[in-house]
Parts: sequence; structure tokens; C-alpha cells
Amino acid sequence: MRVLVIGAGIGGLVLAHALRGKGLEAVVFDRDPAAEVTGGYRLRLDQRACAVLRTCLAPRRYEALMASSAGAYRRFHVTDHRMRLLFADEGAPGAEELLIGRIPLRTQLADWLGEDVRFGAEYIGHEVVGGRVLARFADGATATGDVLVGADGVGSRVAAALAGRPTSRPAGVSGIAARAPLTDRVRALLPALLSEGPALAFGPAGVGLFLSVHDPDARPLIADARSAEPAALVWGLLAPDRAYPGGARHLDPAALVRLAATTLTGWHPAVRALVEAADPATAAFFGFHAADPRADLTPWPAGPVTALGDAVHAMPPTGGQAAVTAIRDADVLAGELAAAAAGESTIPIAVHRYHLRLATYAPAALRESLQPLGWVHRMSGPLGTAVARAALPALATAARVGRVVTGVRGA
Repeated sequence: MRVLVIGAGIGGLVLAHALRGKGLEAVVFDRDPAAEVTGGYRLRLDQRACAVLRTCLAPRRYEALMASSAGAYRRFHVTDHRMRLLFADEGAPGAEELLIGRIPLRTQLADWLGEDVRFGAEYIGHEVVGGRVLARFADGATATGDVLVGADGVGSRVAAALAGRPTSRPAGVSGIAARAPLTDRVRALLPALLSEGPALAFGPAGVGLFLSVHDPDARPLIADARSAEPAALVWGLLAPDRAYPGGARHLDPAALVRLAATTLTGWHPAVRALVEAADPATAAFFGFHAADPRADLTPWPAGPVTALGDAVHAMPPTGGQAAVTAIRDADVLAGELAAAAAGESTIPIAVHRYHLRLATYAPAALRESLQPLGWVHRMSGPLGTAVARAALPALATAARVGRVVTGVRGA
């Protein structure tokens, strides 16, 4: 069986590795000129995603990913805009996790596939001919396979062709993200709670800010680890679309950093200073998209063409679930296609079973990722802003009292 994968994102690359590990042929096509030409920052891969990677990668390759990663965090914090703790979610002790940059993860997964990844190949359409799938590319090239999988992310051309419509829509919230190198000055400004894990802070007007220290060398997972990325504070602003001036998406990186700092007027001075310390070259604007978790996520007949990851269930980064869910998709689909190749089912049955299994976990991941956006929307109006100004300090005070009583550490 030969599988054509459209899109060399994390889900598409893991699918190719999983298929190859089961003896199937997989070729990945991506319109980017190279693996390192990509957006995104740090990903959290939970124990389910790690189990998939350990299964489909050779041990030395999984070790290489560990060498590029930081250790799991102990606690996830939710704070107000003055960095006062509202509540904390404890990590799972002993759970295997990888905190790894998207670029080193993507480049390593792509490099290990060698010539089976073809960059600079822009998919424009496909047709099913005689039971096989013919993919067409912008440069006039074609490729033929038994199965075609759209792993081409938000705005997927494959999934839109299958569904007859886009499979996601703008979520009404957008973000600006960047990295600040961990200089002595930046380290001195870091809130104490970030030493235990990331924080998601909320303030008036529905503005939120994600903060996380990515410092692999401070706590290497394995001996002699050498991180592929420098230590940095990663931050991501999120706000309702109407909070941004017209044309914000097209601002240059330095202007995006200034806009983020201005949007945080009234926040803790140290937080604004951390945002202003960002390397402008790392700043980017992101418009969040989301699928509807109540809808059928794969509304097309099961056959030789399907899709996975954000092409099917686009979700904002606020739940940290997108890459994990795409990896789960890849694992399930690879297993079902391997069974079909072995004569235990057919390709349509394999794809049908994949659709059924996807429906058991993807909607929950979508709902979890959308929850923080609900908070943003509820606090963005005049009434929500007034309530936030009154309630957040009270919640923070209550949380501090709770920490004194229970002995839980915080900010």
C-alpha cells in the first residue's frame, strides 16, 4: 500500500513514520521550501503522544527528541493580570512528557524520512481513478497512491474538497507570540511561579497572556543533551479580534511586540517588561481557528481520501492539544491502514473505523482548547471588564488564603 500525505506538519510526519514502521510506503508533500520554515513555538507532548513516538521511531531517534526537550512541568497556573494566583493544576507525577520546540521536532521528523518528504510541492487537487488516488501539484507534477491523507492543517484544501466547505472558522480571538532570550535581566523579572510551570493570565477587556520558560539545559532529560533551541521565555498574547487595530496581522515583528505591550497596559510592570524584552525576529501574529466540537468532524464517506489533525479538528493553542490529537490521529489511521494492507479489512473500512475512533477523543480535546476562549469572550465586553476588575483581585486573595491553609506554593 502506498499512502500520499499532504502536509509535513507534526501529524503528517508522524503518520509517515508510523506507516513505514508497519511496512507500508508513505510519501509526504509540503508547499514549504524546507522543514525549518514554519511558525509555532513550544509543544507539550503528553504520555499518549510520547507512547506513539516511542513505538514508531527507533530508540536512538526518540532519544534525539528527548535531547531537544525540557522536562515536564510540575504545575500549570492561572493568574490575574497582576500575576496573582487564581488556581493551579497539578501535573501528573511520573508521567512521560516532552516539552519541545515545533521547529526541532518538525525538522528531525522530516530529516529521518529522507527523500520521502518532498518540500516545495503545493497540492492543488486530486481525483480517484480506477480505485487509486491521483494528486496534482502546482508545478504540474502528479503522484499516485492507494490512499491520500490531508494533513495540511487549518484551511486544508484536502478536507475542504471532501466536506464541500471549510472545516473550521475563525474563533474571534487572535494572538501575538514571541520569545525573550533568558538573559540575566529577563531571569530577574520572571514571576516565581514560572519555575514550577507555565501560567495563563487573564485581565480586563478579555485580554490573556500565556507565559512559559523553555530552558532544556537547566533540566536535561538525558545525559549530554544539547537543545536545538536557546533558552527563552515564550509568551503569547490572546485578545478578541476587535481589540486589535486594523491591519495588525500585517505589522512587522517589532511593531507586533510594541502592540502586545500596549495591549497589556495596566498589567504588572514586570510582565510588560518581559513582553518588551522579546527578540522581535521571533514575533508573529496568529489568527485562531476552530472546528465545531458538536458537529461531525469527518462529514464525508469513508474511502481512499481522508484527513487528520487540524485539517479535521482545528483548535486554538490554548488547550495545548492540537499536536497531541494529530499524533493520536496518525497512530489510529496507521494501524487501521496496516490492517487493511494485511487483508484484515479494506481501505474504506479502515478509514471508516478511523473516523469512528477519532470521534471518541477529538471533540473533547476541542472543547478543552476552546474553554479559555470562552473566558476571553465573556470578559471582553463592558460588563465582563467591570466584573473582571472586581472579581480577579478577590479570587487572587482567596487563592492566597487557600495556599496558606493548604501549604501549596504559588506566586
